[in-house]
Amino acid sequence: MALRDVYPIKYYSKEGFVERKLEINEEELQEIIDEYLMRNADFDFDEVEIINNRPMNIWLYAKCRKYIDPDNPEEDEALNEVEVEITGDYDENPT
Repeated sequence: MALRDVYPIKYYSKEGFVERKLEINEEELQEIIDEYLMRNADFDFDEVEIINNRPMNIWLYAKCRKYIDPDNPEEDEALNEVEVEITGDYDENPT
């Protein structure tokens, strides 16, 4: 499965984490749900069908955060990929 980064990769220095946003399309959603259910369901099943009861496509994003060690931030490899540093408060903007 090829997840697509939605740039830029941001470092929220005041909050202490690097955030990467990934776009998940409908084809990937089926695979993600299948894999999750196979690993975590407490019942047997042979097939999974994902049903979208909404009239339009679903566009999902996954926000992945990596918290940085506040005592040694310069040693964290996640900072090597950062493209933008945000020094203010985290705005919790979903987009």
